[in-house]
Amino acid sequence: MSEFRCDPISGRQVIIAPLRSGRPAAFAKAGGGDGRGSKPAYVENCPFCAGNEQMTPPELFALGRNGTAPDTAGWRVRVVPNKYPAVELRMVEQISENIPGYGAHEVLVEIPEHNRHPGSFPPRQMELVVETYYRRGRMLADYPDLRYLQIFRNYRREAGASIEHPHSQLLALPFVPVVVRRELERSQSAYLADGACPFCQLLEEERRLAQRIIVQSDTYSAFIPFAARSPFETWILPRRHAASFLETSASERADLAEILEELLRLMEHALGDPPYNYYLHSAPLRSAPLPYFHWHIELLPKVSIVAGFEMGSGVFINITKPEEAARFIQEKGRADYEQSWRKDLLYPCAAQSSTGREPG
Repeated sequence: MSEFRCDPISGRQVIIAPLRSGRPAAFAKAGGGDGRGSKPAYVENCPFCAGNEQMTPPELFALGRNGTAPDTAGWRVRVVPNKYPAVELRMVEQISENIPGYGAHEVLVEIPEHNRHPGSFPPRQMELVVETYYRRGRMLADYPDLRYLQIFRNYRREAGASIEHPHSQLLALPFVPVVVRRELERSQSAYLADGACPFCQLLEEERRLAQRIIVQSDTYSAFIPFAARSPFETWILPRRHAASFLETSASERADLAEILEELLRLMEHALGDPPYNYYLHSAPLRSAPLPYFHWHIELLPKVSIVAGFEMGSGVFINITKPEEAARFIQEKGRADYEQSWRKDLLYPCAAQSSTGREPG
């Protein structure tokens, strides 16, 4: 039986219609693996592979160089300007007025090897990626005309990636996007009405029910929201209230890297390495502490299609019940990962992945 659900943060309406698809297992694909397959570690014409640094614009930032010069090999994470930046386009502020685009559009190359992805990174590599998010954000926050920092990752061409080498992107904008403004406004209204942060209340309720949580730690919870727009949509929320990602401590960023990588690994093994997008929602740059807002990451695997009804109405149809989707990711993802992990122990020479950690 279908049901209507409303997201308490955005007010977005969703129709949960599980009879349209059957069970969550219908989305799983064969050959989950580790995201590498038979791809080589180095591709001659890939601008993001180590050794091809001259194919990108000049380097802005890098971690792990150990004395090597900029724009040469030897890095572990590297940041360059996007060669085709979105902010060079002209944007419309009002119907009758065009103003030049302004901002920053950067690419964060997450690892030197072409054939590794989050979920199969070497130990501590994801920590460097998250730390780079933070450091670039802090640098761009010093520009007074920039108002918002959007960090995002597109995985596979179906999710918008034009280059398959592992990378994320960062856009710094002179305005706060309307989706984030809506979250801020609704959260503030809820706070004024109830005297509590709605995100903190949401997290407390999810932890109490424990029906949609996929993975959690002392610092973070990752769960499929009550009104998920699509099958397996997942949010990561910090348990400590903080409005901005730029307020995190070094240990919190390390914990975020661990839970994000574990979540992506479970998704990969449960669903067969699906395309996905994840993105950060955070308070505007240089905001005062906000008692009503909570920074968070939203992850959306591309296992269904947004069609005419959703585009025309703004109401999403989710053909998988969130509670069943969470249970499937936990059970199927962990079982498949543990099977591959044990196989790697028995046949280390044939192993396709080594994360340096036991299964979550």
